[in-house]
Amino acid sequence: MTKICICGGGHIGTALLCYIKYSHPEYFVSLFTRKPELFAKEIQCNDWEGKKSYIIKPDAISNNPSISAKDSDIVFIALPHFAVEKAFADIAPYVSKTAYIGVLPGGGGCEFFFNKYFTKEQTLFGFQRVPFTAKLEEYGKEANLKSWKPYSVVGTLPCCRNEEVCKAIEDCGLKTQKATNYLEVALTPTNPILHTSRTNELFGKYDREHVFQEKSKFYVGWSDVASTTLFGMDAELRMLLNKITEVTGLKTDAIRPLTEHYESPTIQAMTNKINGIATFQSVYAPMKDVEGGFVADTSSRMFTEDFPWGLAVIRSYFDLFDLNAPTMDKVLGWYADYLGLEWYIDGQFKGKDLDKTGVIQKYGVTTIGDLKRIYI
Repeated sequence: MTKICICGGGHIGTALLCYIKYSHPEYFVSLFTRKPELFAKEIQCNDWEGKKSYIIKPDAISNNPSISAKDSDIVFIALPHFAVEKAFADIAPYVSKTAYIGVLPGGGGCEFFFNKYFTKEQTLFGFQRVPFTAKLEEYGKEANLKSWKPYSVVGTLPCCRNEEVCKAIEDCGLKTQKATNYLEVALTPTNPILHTSRTNELFGKYDREHVFQEKSKFYVGWSDVASTTLFGMDAELRMLLNKITEVTGLKTDAIRPLTEHYESPTIQAMTNKINGIATFQSVYAPMKDVEGGFVADTSSRMFTEDFPWGLAVIRSYFDLFDLNAPTMDKVLGWYADYLGLEWYIDGQFKGKDLDKTGVIQKYGVTTIGDLKRIYI
């Protein structure tokens, strides 16, 4: 019997749990979550594109990895990147000796500490992007599975196991496309550049205590200011990717520029595109209620995930190749100042809060040779 473990009971994790169990009732599909007491024995999933709803009964829901992860053949980790290493530590003693351990999406530096917890017989895989969008209707009870991507680009470490891993993922009902190497997952820019561009636009002119009169939509209202920032960072990333290929021979063709991904070759076209994407319409900016209005919610993933475990990770590769990234520096510098953090000073990764990021230097990756040893 194939055993699947989903780590994380949020939007993506719950929807994925439902989809795989519904598609393969013969699989043993479990959920590893911090809050098992909030989950019903049966969970409903509403597939908007498929125009159907179904109810599944997970085989196990537990905060004990010896139950949820025991002998798992495939693990899908749908958690914030700052929580991935703890998940690795929790499940490592219990999964199958040849398990495939996946992170959705697979950035955040997880490849640098995978071998700390798993053996050479076990395999890391990562998705460039989540395979669909999802939204919880009621935590632990009902999830909405929204728009599917045509396929998910998947990279593995070691890269020679990509074919077998992609086959196992496709057997779960998820369409894949093989990345040449894990770097094509690690440097995918969607959230790290898309989200940070808009967050900087929304809050960049104010201090943390500023009270807004209205709770803004995150994508609706996206302006040329955010598009200009996005274009700048996207171009800087493209420069880095070209340099990596030139110096190391590592291919990065699977990382599409955001201008191509969103079919928007100009700043105005990008602004119009982001404002018009149907699944973006209901997403609100990271704000919370206070007396007299709203303030920035710095506990949101838009703050805790996309800057320190997204954009900062991408920016840290530039130092290995002596490349500058002025737009990224501006955005990261603003973020560190806004939150009063000491990990990005004068365009360098240093300071007492550096451990709160996923930058590659933290894991001892300081030379091009170090990089090649990991990805080739």
